[in-house]
Amino acid sequence: MRLGVLLAIVAVSSVALAQTADVPEEEVPDASVAPPLASGSAAPVARPHVASKDGMLLVPGGRFTMGSKALTAPPNERPTHDETVASFWIDKTEVTVGAYHACVDAHKCAPPQKTSGSCTFDMGEPELPINCVRWADADTYCRAMSKRLPRETEWEYAARSAGNKYPWGSAPPSCALAATLLHDATGRRCTGQRPAKVGSYPAGASAFGVLDLSGNVEEWTSDWYADRALAGSAPRSGSSHVLRGGGWLSAPSAARTTSRDWGSAVEAGPNVGVRCARST
Repeated sequence: MRLGVLLAIVAVSSVALAQTADVPEEEVPDASVAPPLASGSAAPVARPHVASKDGMLLVPGGRFTMGSKALTAPPNERPTHDETVASFWIDKTEVTVGAYHACVDAHKCAPPQKTSGSCTFDMGEPELPINCVRWADADTYCRAMSKRLPRETEWEYAARSAGNKYPWGSAPPSCALAATLLHDATGRRCTGQRPAKVGSYPAGASAFGVLDLSGNVEEWTSDWYADRALAGSAPRSGSSHVLRGGGWLSAPSAARTTSRDWGSAVEAGPNVGVRCARST
């Protein structure tokens, strides 16, 4: 390699490192304003043909191994077990502020609680994901749309496909792939003071083409939470429901397809949103 070319590459690399090493929160690109460029950020994922209709994708049924074998994984992701999932429809994106507003205007949904200045309902941006929704709010919305909340097995299957660590594959999370915290040891976010517009991370799509399964907002599922997820043993009752996917206020490690969280009936924080499903 010629010396001049080598020096130029080193100079560019040095600038890139300086820009990303310790970026103040307000200087992190806001993906809700402009979608991030993700060229070269993740290896291409082989995507099967998936039917789409009315903003939903038809995920073909199949059998997969749920949970994590990693020794570093939290106990609630173990033991691994096989699950069989029937075909189902799932929203391509998280439910938007505009869609939720329409449900409220039709008197079918209640406005979400204003628990934070980062709640999106009154931000005037219809393409942001709705957040600050309790489980009951999420369930009511999906039912009003003739849909339902996804089961936890369906959610993981849609995200994981062929055993991917992340929806997009094996590449570690970055602000080009998902709206999360910059890294596990910081409070600085990829998107500044609010989540990103839905669909802003096309490179982070799952093999089925579902967007924002990791990051942006955590998503309610229909299942009650249990510390151990065993085959065919979703609890019939409980004190909290399962949340999946991590959000814009979550550490990148929560972007894993096996990561599990939970929220009580009163949980309505700015990191919590909803995506709906429908049986075939």
